[in-house]
Amino acid sequence: MTPKKLYLLYEMWCYMKIHHILSDLGYQVEEYGILKYKDNGFYLTLSQDSEAKMIYSNKKNRLELWYNKSYSSPTTNQRPDTVLNIRNLNNKDDNRIYIFDAKYRINVDDSGVVGPVEDDINVMHRYRDAIVSKLSNEVQFKYDTFGAYVMFPYGDEEKFKEHNFYKSIEEVNIGAFPMLPGSTKLITKQLKKIIEQSSLDARNDRVVIDEYDDYGKYKPFNVMLVNVKNKEHLKQYKENLFYHVPVARLKEVRESVEYFAVYQSIESFKEEGGVRYYGKIKECLEYKRKDCAELKARVGTEDDMYLRINLESIEEVDNIVPIQTGTRIVNYTTLYLLKNAENIHQLKIGSSLELAVYKVLKKIAKEKDVKIKKIDKDKDATTKDKVREYIIGDVKVEIVDGIVIRVNGVETGVRGLEVGIINVMVNL
Repeated sequence: MTPKKLYLLYEMWCYMKIHHILSDLGYQVEEYGILKYKDNGFYLTLSQDSEAKMIYSNKKNRLELWYNKSYSSPTTNQRPDTVLNIRNLNNKDDNRIYIFDAKYRINVDDSGVVGPVEDDINVMHRYRDAIVSKLSNEVQFKYDTFGAYVMFPYGDEEKFKEHNFYKSIEEVNIGAFPMLPGSTKLITKQLKKIIEQSSLDARNDRVVIDEYDDYGKYKPFNVMLVNVKNKEHLKQYKENLFYHVPVARLKEVRESVEYFAVYQSIESFKEEGGVRYYGKIKECLEYKRKDCAELKARVGTEDDMYLRINLESIEEVDNIVPIQTGTRIVNYTTLYLLKNAENIHQLKIGSSLELAVYKVLKKIAKEKDVKIKKIDKDKDATTKDKVREYIIGDVKVEIVDGIVIRVNGVETGVRGLEVGIINVMVNL
């Protein structure tokens, strides 16, 4: 074997270890593009060109694990050690990049605490800010990196859990993981999390640019969500690009609404229930029910006035599964939530804080085998505060004015939320 520098061997080992972790998580390798053989002796190395990646897949995701991938930018080129690109096969907009950079050096501070070198953490910030791509308008750029992590040679994972550069991963998705043979539990846990989490949760973990960035995701209700009666109605709506509803139920479409999405109830659609289709609204007009050529009117309804919504097109979204009883005849959400939500509850999320709370509720519901129920109310009847309320088991969780979290009336924070809810459950 050709001699190699220790730092380079560590870098290659970290890459191959991530490969094995992904395989252990159930991802099948579709394509090997990494190992190279050179005929000037027995020389085995990891490839560093445009083909230098391993490709994995399952039913939902396609993963690309790159080695020394080069990114060009308007300023300088960037070349991190290992790049994990997660592509959702059911949602073309869900495309995430995570950086894993191997650094064969450690820092011991004055208190004897072992961690990565601070300059290496700063490089992770640089990667996240420098790796960008152009938006469709070909003028503006967007950040592509969702998380960036240093891998460094240290073995005590339990002790490292208390380090600031491990806790920072939860805060800003930048930090470090100890990586040595036998010490890969923390990075395995992180890989499992980022691969399995929904697009909505992943995007909520990113640092927002400013308050308007957050506002734009949750506040402009530009999507009207409506019930569809049965499979025949849905078929006609899709084929003829329209939807109609009695004027008695909906007199007009809100001025802010640009898109239309349909909710398919479990009762009528069984396993196909949920939200699967949406379209951009072209025009709205009124007519009598008998004037609809696509769907025959029931006897006695021929002269009823209907609002017809004509569409430019109908597209699919990754199925948004129903929870509780579904939706009212007409409801509203944002295009961001429509394209990223995984269930009906998430279509009604009002802020990043509420999404962070809901993520904790999902975790507890799964572990404790209890259900989450969302209460549709906007204001507290007594205080008039804006309130979003959930019930998990027998515990009431409220988000007040978008800034305060209460568990059965007691204020808490996101960090203490899980412990607070479980303690209440134990004492009930």
